[in-house]
Amino acid sequence: MAESSIETKKKLLESAKKEFLEKGFIGASLRTIAANAGVTTGAMYRHFKDKDAFFCALVDEAIEVTKKVVMLADSKNHENLTPKKMSEHISFEKKSTEKFLDYMYENFDAFTLLLTKSSGSTHERFQEDICELYTENCKKTFDLMYEQKIASKHVSPMTIHFMASTVINAFCDIILHNIPKKDAGEYIADIMEFTSSGMYVLLGIEMP
Repeated sequence: MAESSIETKKKLLESAKKEFLEKGFIGASLRTIAANAGVTTGAMYRHFKDKDAFFCALVDEAIEVTKKVVMLADSKNHENLTPKKMSEHISFEKKSTEKFLDYMYENFDAFTLLLTKSSGSTHERFQEDICELYTENCKKTFDLMYEQKIASKHVSPMTIHFMASTVINAFCDIILHNIPKKDAGEYIADIMEFTSSGMYVLLGIEMP
């Protein structure tokens, strides 16, 4: 019986992931991907039009999940925030962070591809793009908190960028340094406490 299209696609993706992890996006060979999957190049092109399509198929879900987590910092998610709700909000952010950390370790290869093997691909600026998105969300939220008199101080754009990039780079370091999950949890908890404490001081908010 002929192999199903789903099985063929699965074999191709497994082969592509191995090839990208070993050689990076630029060095990866479509011929090798097809050969290691036991698939003809013609059959391969019926599933993936080019090398970038392979790469995107392997990392797009991880990108979307990351963006959803980063968008939790958007001002729309802070419109009803009050000083009394700060503790509840901090607890929610902590749970969201822990959940995302679990996702990262469940999809470690996808994040490894994005952060170390993506040069030349559509997603080669993944880390920079996520950092920019998070920075912009934080800026809008801090402005909203000032307008609503939750915060008593303005924070400069460069300071916001520093704080946002510190958080994003901390998560990226987990992948770049292959940190064990237990150590990563403690590391991220420290970083979040550090940036949160600094945020309260800079915004002129009393710690909950």
